[in-house]
Formats: sequence, structure tokens, C-alpha cells
Amino acid sequence: MDQSKRIVRALKEALKARRISYGQVADHLDLSLSSVKRLFSAGSFSLARLEKVCDLAGIDLLDLARRAEENRLRVSSLSVDQERELVSDPSLLLTAVCVFNRSTYERILRNYRFSEVQLTKLLLRLDRMGLIELLPDNRIRLRISRNFAWLPGGPIHRYFVERVQGEFLSGAFDPDRDAQRFAWGMVSGQSATALRAKIAELMDGFDDVTRRDEVRAGGDARGTCLLVALRQWEPASFATMRRPDG
Repeated sequence: MDQSKRIVRALKEALKARRISYGQVADHLDLSLSSVKRLFSAGSFSLARLEKVCDLAGIDLLDLARRAEENRLRVSSLSVDQERELVSDPSLLLTAVCVFNRSTYERILRNYRFSEVQLTKLLLRLDRMGLIELLPDNRIRLRISRNFAWLPGGPIHRYFVERVQGEFLSGAFDPDRDAQRFAWGMVSGQSATALRAKIAELMDGFDDVTRRDEVRAGGDARGTCLLVALRQWEPASFATMRRPDG
């Protein structure tokens, strides 16, 4: 990703954090909504317009450039060997999941049976892997990008399928607190694309909620899992009755 795209991406994030819409940007720049969308899509901001949008977002150009550089340094995925290292050590995997969900050093100590020495060693391993920076006073800075994802079919994915997924789905779902739905139907390629976009939007919404609730002091946030899947698939018991040309 080149520098201009990183700048635009950082600007989008700043606007989203302030809940500023493209429509508001259009009003601020005295442009049409379609023109503003083209600006963001092409990344073709003049310096004057970039400064105006930064002013609307409450951020200066230097801070925007710093955020763009931070995005460049963030990890969007791990190598196969790094994922293997995580799954080979349940303590390391648990620590990684905690910090990816923005748990603090103190919260991890409070919730799990680690000593300070053990937890510090685990965090230093994540630091060496490039996933976090362990700062003075045990502060943790994430180095993963917002769109960080485990490798498709990689060690973490297999670990989830083999050891976690069945346990998650077989447990009791409380109708007053949880939700579980399964739907099966005929879906076209175009509709499947639209559904995948809605799933991505849902996952972004879940991430926004966890970011907000993790930092809310004195809240009642509890470990919560969201599993969403869309797959072109038919139960074997149905498939055996399908006609050869069906």
C-alpha cells in the first residue's frame, strides 16, 4: 500500500472515530456526496482539501501522517510458523487472544492464574513475534491491523475447528442472553457476495462494540464469542438423494 492510500485510510479511521459521515464531509468541502466518495476512492485529495477534512476530523496533518505510518507497521497476518508457535503453547495463545481483545496487563493477571513473571515472559514472546510492544509500566501496544486475520486453513483455524468449534456449538444457549440460528436455502452468486458484505459489516460492528466495552470502567463486559459462517454446502443426507443432473 502506497503512502497516499495509507493517508486516506488513516483519515477514514479518524472520521469514523468521530462518527463523521461522507455527507458531512461533502457539506464541509462544498462538494457533492458522489465527488467526496470519488476523492476517497481515488485518494486524490489536494493538500488544501486534506487540511479541511483533517480540521473537520479534529486531527492535524502531522498526526495523520503518524497514524498512517503506524498502519504501515501493523501486522495483518502471521506466518504459518508463528501460528504454530501460538497453538503449541495454550498459555501463549490465551495471552495473545487477551491482548488482541485489548485486555490490560492488570486485567489478565486478575482473570487468569499467571504470576507477574510468567505473564511478562509471555508478553515478551509476543513482542518478539512483532504482535505487540511491551512498554514501560507493563503497558501493551498492539501492532496488529484492524483487518488482522488468521491464515485461512492455517494452524489457528485448524485449532479452532478441531478443539473449539464443537465445544462452542454444543453448549447451552440462553435465549435471554445468547443467539443461535441456522438457515439453509438456495442462494445465487450475486446474493452470496451481498451476504458476505453484510457479514463483514457485522464483524466490524462486533469489533467496535468490544473496543468500547473493553475500556469502559466498571462495566459488566464478559467473554463473548461470535461465530458467523456462510458456505455453499448441503448436508450429506440431502446430497445422497440429489439427482445426478440436479
